Amino acid sequence: MKRMRLVLPDKNVTAVASLLEADAPVTSKAVWNALPFEGDLNHGIWSGPETYLKIDPSLRIPLENQMSQTEAGDIGYYTVAGGTIIEWPDELSELAFFYGRGSRPTMPTGPVAVNFFARIIDNLDGFAEACDNIRREGITRIRVERFEP
Repeated sequence: MKRMRLVLPDKNVTAVASLLEADAPVTSKAVWNALPFEGDLNHGIWSGPETYLKIDPSLRIPLENQMSQTEAGDIGYYTVAGGTIIEWPDELSELAFFYGRGSRPTMPTGPVAVNFFARIIDNLDGFAEACDNIRREGITRIRVERFEP
């Protein structure tokens, strides 16, 4: 079972997620091979309790194990071609971290589906609290890396 470590260094928070290789083998493999990712963890505007990390948009993963209803701890991959969304001219790929009840992947044009490929299995509460604080305190750093216990 492959796992990722989610590290929020400025918040002193670490969580662990398990890849859902049986349900999303293509997405799991592509993300695993591209790790690590590091950057700004932003809070979603339209999706409710969700944060996201923009990743290299050249990482294009086909649709797989799509969902538009999420649970706390779900992790998704989303991509959209530049110019597809009004006033969004650039390519976009991101990892989305759904940390609370009522989250629903949404862009300015409405609900979207994401590739559901991982779930947080350790320290969801600490991760969720740190993500919720981003709404008030602003962007924080995140590092997503391989975790091999």
